[in-house]
Amino acid sequence: MVKRKQKSSEGHYQIIIMPTQKRVLDLDEKEGMEIEGVGVAHDKENGMNGKGLGGGGGKRVRGGGRKSYQDDDYDDGDEYQQGEEGDEQRRLMPQASPPNRKRSKARGGDSSSSHPEAASDSSSSHVVNSPLRDRHLNPKGTPAEAGIIHEVYVENFMCHRKLSVKLCRNVNFIHGQNGSGKSAILAAIQVCLGAGARRTHRARNLRDLVRKEAGADCPGARLRVTLLNGGADGYMPDLYGEYITVERLISLRPGGFNGYKLLDSNMKERSRSKKDLDAMLDQLNIQVENPVAVLDQEEAKKFLTGKEEDKYAFFVKATELERLDRAYASVQDNILEQQALQERAREGVGGAIENTKRLKMEWEQFRELDKLEMEAQELRAMYGWSCHREFMEQLDEEMKAQKYSKALEKRRVELATAEQSLDVTDDQEIELKKEMESLTEEASDAAESKTRLENEVRDASIPVKSKERERSLLARELAQEKKKRDSAVRRLEQARRQILESQGNVAEEERARTRKIAQTEADLARAKEQVEPLREEVAIHLRKYQEIEPALAQTKETLDGTMKQLVAVQQKLTAMQQESGEGRAALAVFGSKCKALYEAVQRATKANKFQGPVAGPVGMYVKVVRGKEKYAKIAELAIGSGALDRFIVTCHEDFQLLNKLRREIGCGPRDCPLYRIHPKSTKQRYDIPAPPPGVETVTSVLNVENAMAFNMLVDLAKIDTSALADSKEISEEALLSRENGRSFIKGGRIGKVYFLPKGDHWEAKGGNVMMVSNDRGMKQTVGVDRSAAIESAKHELKALQQELVRNQEEQKGVNDASYQHKKAWNDAKANYSKVSSRIKNMEEILGKLRDEAETSEEAPTIDTTEYENDIQEAETAVQDLKKKEAAVVQEIESLQPGLNELRKQLEEVDTRNSRILEDMEIVEAKLEDIVNHQTQRMEMVEKIRAKVQQLDDAVTKQEDNVAEIKGRVSEALAGARKMQFDYNRDIRMFELKKKNGGELPHGEELELEPSENDLEEIDIVDPGNDSKFYKTKLQNKLRKIEQEKQRRNMSESDPVVARDKYFRARKDLDSKMEQIHAIERNTKALTKDLKERRARWRDFRRHIAELTNLGFDEMLNKKGSAGEVEFDHEAGRLNLIVQKSNTDAHSQTKDVKALSGGERSFATLSLLLAIGESLETPFRVMDEFDVFLDPVARKIAMENLVRVAKEMDHRQFIFITPQDVSNLQTDQKLRIFKMKPPVRNDSVGGAQQQTLNFES
Repeated sequence: MVKRKQKSSEGHYQIIIMPTQKRVLDLDEKEGMEIEGVGVAHDKENGMNGKGLGGGGGKRVRGGGRKSYQDDDYDDGDEYQQGEEGDEQRRLMPQASPPNRKRSKARGGDSSSSHPEAASDSSSSHVVNSPLRDRHLNPKGTPAEAGIIHEVYVENFMCHRKLSVKLCRNVNFIHGQNGSGKSAILAAIQVCLGAGARRTHRARNLRDLVRKEAGADCPGARLRVTLLNGGADGYMPDLYGEYITVERLISLRPGGFNGYKLLDSNMKERSRSKKDLDAMLDQLNIQVENPVAVLDQEEAKKFLTGKEEDKYAFFVKATELERLDRAYASVQDNILEQQALQERAREGVGGAIENTKRLKMEWEQFRELDKLEMEAQELRAMYGWSCHREFMEQLDEEMKAQKYSKALEKRRVELATAEQSLDVTDDQEIELKKEMESLTEEASDAAESKTRLENEVRDASIPVKSKERERSLLARELAQEKKKRDSAVRRLEQARRQILESQGNVAEEERARTRKIAQTEADLARAKEQVEPLREEVAIHLRKYQEIEPALAQTKETLDGTMKQLVAVQQKLTAMQQESGEGRAALAVFGSKCKALYEAVQRATKANKFQGPVAGPVGMYVKVVRGKEKYAKIAELAIGSGALDRFIVTCHEDFQLLNKLRREIGCGPRDCPLYRIHPKSTKQRYDIPAPPPGVETVTSVLNVENAMAFNMLVDLAKIDTSALADSKEISEEALLSRENGRSFIKGGRIGKVYFLPKGDHWEAKGGNVMMVSNDRGMKQTVGVDRSAAIESAKHELKALQQELVRNQEEQKGVNDASYQHKKAWNDAKANYSKVSSRIKNMEEILGKLRDEAETSEEAPTIDTTEYENDIQEAETAVQDLKKKEAAVVQEIESLQPGLNELRKQLEEVDTRNSRILEDMEIVEAKLEDIVNHQTQRMEMVEKIRAKVQQLDDAVTKQEDNVAEIKGRVSEALAGARKMQFDYNRDIRMFELKKKNGGELPHGEELELEPSENDLEEIDIVDPGNDSKFYKTKLQNKLRKIEQEKQRRNMSESDPVVARDKYFRARKDLDSKMEQIHAIERNTKALTKDLKERRARWRDFRRHIAELTNLGFDEMLNKKGSAGEVEFDHEAGRLNLIVQKSNTDAHSQTKDVKALSGGERSFATLSLLLAIGESLETPFRVMDEFDVFLDPVARKIAMENLVRVAKEMDHRQFIFITPQDVSNLQTDQKLRIFKMKPPVRNDSVGGAQQQTLNFES
């Protein structure tokens, strides 16, 4: 810690606390430096330093034994580097300075610093009352606790026989005449704390320092320096305590001990190691080699008289700049060595690279072989799967070839039928005969009815046939009359043509009228010919329309009846389904969320989200066996709550998915709970033994359709152990047994017995019967097993639906026919009306034409009246015949319905008679078979029985074949799964090794042998070809592998050895390359760091020079003088400029030799105090600092020394002077020791010190 005085704006001086040189040389937080011959940057990322790279380090640089301390403001602690056995002292360098170091206030107020780092970075700013002060040895403001001298004891040393000096903690003055032994105390401190004899400037070796007057028997000298060892900075306080004593023995006897001892507070020896002494001095920051910390007479006398170079050397040594400069030079030498090492390493790594490439090529060849091995392993697995598939195909063929089994069943049915036919008794024969008699009587009755009806039909047909003959006669007469009419018409037309021809030029009007009359009569005749057919057509269509009306009504009635039956059957089916619990609508009875969860499960199942089967709710599969409905409620009571609304899965993944679906639809904790069942329990029900005779259990009352639901109820609800009974008495009579005063339940597995009417139950425990009443009401949510009735109703519903379709088609056909007949009738009526209207119009026109002809002036020459009368008579005859024919047709139609009815009855009787005859033939055949073919049936039975036996043997043989093939299938499946497991394991190992450089990752373990679960989890693979194909490919692949091995002619036959060789070579190469890269990184880091340190060192040197200059000038100002310290850092020179009077510029001198002795001494003292402010040693010693001072200057110097020393109460000052110090006042911080004058005598050796006592 250094202090810098700076003048404030008010004219007062401020003391600015600044880091000392050991704090200026901070490092970057990520790099560190060791001041040793190997000095390299610390690389945290690689965990390496330059020492591990080879390359010899030079000797370690030693300084003056200073110590750096660890601060809370630093991120990284100081690093210590242990030296070799012969080194005297360990050194350290601090780590990076902390950023944003705090500033505090000086005693005189705020301050500013001229330090070059203060303006650039807050991490190097200089602060007043910095917190670093409290982190240094013996912080200011508190009495010194560690490192200061408590007592000095000498024995047979220099002029002292025995001397003990107990020093004050702050300021100590030792004065006395020359020769009184003052400087011997300083020499004892130096020698005892590690300095050599030459450093004392009193002798060349330590033996010369032993007191000569002790005589030849003197064993040697003993020196002891006791130091305070308290506070946080004490050296191993647990071992040494509050005081630590360094004892130095200088033996004059051969073989005597010459060395150091470290003693604890109880003066018990703890160590004799020079290393421990160096560590203690380093810990306490004691620097006896530093001339500013310990200034003896010789150093003080020659300081000002030396050359400028000597002064500069004194300055850099005192401030430790010289030690740091030597350390940097050593680091630069090490950098050069590391660069040379790097070049040599790069030259020597070429062979390792080539060897690594060669070994890598060999190992990659083995990896290529590994790929071929993987392909061969895959072919093995596929060969196994193809064998399994072929065995499965054989098994499928055997299982499909059910001809023996089906034929056996058919033959057994035939055998049963044949055997039953043998059991026909006489009663059956009598019954058949009675049936034959009955059929005979019925056939006789039917024959009589047929004869009677045939006579009736014949009788009823006589008038119809008579009318038919009459109609035929009328039709012939009508045809003859039409011919007559046509002939009359032709004669009339001929006559009229003759009239027209004979008249010639008769008026055109008459001719036109005649032609028109003729045309009208012709049209009228044709129209009248159309009237009758149209009338008949109208009558026919009307009859057809009237005939189809009853059929239309009948089809509508039939359709309505079919619809009513269909609705009734649908209602009946719905009721039975609801009663039996079928349909999703019935799921709500098991729980409010069952339906929603069921639908969600169905959607997930369609999306193939489940890995295994899922069932639920359980109650959906539970039905009451028909006829046992009365036990339904207590059976459900025995099952218990929370079972019928469960859903069942087989694996953890499905369980998680179903839980997710439950959450999505908002299921509570008790809604639709889940149950996980073993996958083997999904297809086959548990083999539950039947209950005892006369005893009903839940399993016998309820029919559970789903195997998973059944097995779950057995596991969870114990339905196979719950018996059901009509009453307590009946249950006890059937199941309760008592022996030797103990009660137990018969039936083996029965554990609880439930009985009606309330659902109470009892059980036997510990030989006693325990009755449990049911306080809850019983309910029934499971449906009755009406599967047979429901199936029958479904068939009936289907038949009715088909019949409904037929009825609808039939009604549509009848409707279409009725519509067509009605439309034809209407069309015929319209045509008839149209023709009738035309006839009426033509008759009116013809009448008018005839009237005009009669009233005309000229009458025709030929009379056509006769012809016209003939036509009129013929037309009249035709109309009369048509009326008669119509009357006959009407009579025939009136007789036809009765005749048709008789014919229908005759047809029915004939059909019934045919059926009776067929039944009689069947019965007769049965009787004939019973009577005449019993022996043949016996032979047939034997033949069928032999055939059954033959088929039974064939079935047994087939079952043996199936069992054998199943065994082969199982073996093939196990083998295929084992080969698939090996392939999966090897491919997994291959991939892991490929990603991890040929080795399995750390912590990765692969099972070499599969467990049963591992094999079961392997899915069956469907190969693309048969086993022969894969076998051929596998053999070819193996031959190729052998050929590749022979072709490659590799030096190693073992891939593991090749891989290990390659990885060892690569690891060695990587290690060498890493060393080369580490050397390169560290060299770059060292170069950069050294450059930064050099810059900091120069800044620090300038800063120390400025502080020294300010302190020097300030100290001279106390005497009324002024001064300046000139530094030439490049030339290594230091010169003092002293101005005797600070008001007289002419009194300035640059040659200190021109000053008087007192002035030189005061200037020397001023410079030493200025430099000394940069030190943090716990104590400072100055010997004969005031030589040549005049009284005034000496007084000023003494006052300044005491003032400065008391201000630094955390340091110890020892001033040795031959001058009088009586003007100083002693107190707790200041103590004066006066040495007694030496005894003067004339004996050889001169003056000697004879006493140990001091004058106060």
